[in-house]
Amino acid sequence: MNIESSDRSWLRDFHGGYLLEGYTLTLVRGLSPQEFLDRIGADPTGDFTGFKAFAARDREFQGDQTDWGDFMFVGATHVRGKDADWVLALEINGGIEIQTDGMKNATRGTRGVSHFRSPNAMTLFSWWEDGELRTRFEGPLHRDGTTPDELVDLMHQVGFDFEDGGCGLEEYVALAEELTGVHVTPGMLENGTYSTGIVEVPTEDWTRVIVDVTDAHGTSTYVEIPNPSHDQR
Repeated sequence: MNIESSDRSWLRDFHGGYLLEGYTLTLVRGLSPQEFLDRIGADPTGDFTGFKAFAARDREFQGDQTDWGDFMFVGATHVRGKDADWVLALEINGGIEIQTDGMKNATRGTRGVSHFRSPNAMTLFSWWEDGELRTRFEGPLHRDGTTPDELVDLMHQVGFDFEDGGCGLEEYVALAEELTGVHVTPGMLENGTYSTGIVEVPTEDWTRVIVDVTDAHGTSTYVEIPNPSHDQR
């Protein structure tokens, strides 16, 4: 594969930039769409043929909850890599990879990669092996995970800028292809049959809320409000 290929900018232009409003694209090796949905704890909601049908169902779903609500809608379809079958999962304005244990569970015994863009243009790339987060980064200069430096040479090759820390979706697409052998194309997203499901975002276990304010007259108020549900455990 030519890792400097000129066709990797398609994600920006797909359906007139539709995914620039927010997306997560995930690839996991060796799983069927149904197995992937099971591993991330999704409640199945049927199959939709083609991106337009999938996106229309997503709009209906999102319309029933507030932005970044308590549930996320995900579609998964089968794709073929160089030497293995993979599942491609797509979320529109979703974040299962960063808001749940979905990738940890989905990649047990296998490999997975994910790249994400939020509505405010925050981006994130993650590489997982056997339930372990190996490398995660927004830009190339600040990386975490158990092996944060293992992809550095490959990142240089696909065009990440290590001088000013710049990167774009094109580099994410190229790096994902190098790690998976899957050449994702617009046709894959356009024509895929998406097995869909809904994932609940777990609520954080909190013990108390602290209110600590000072008014314009210098009077301070400090109150600790316990979580009654936590106290009953």
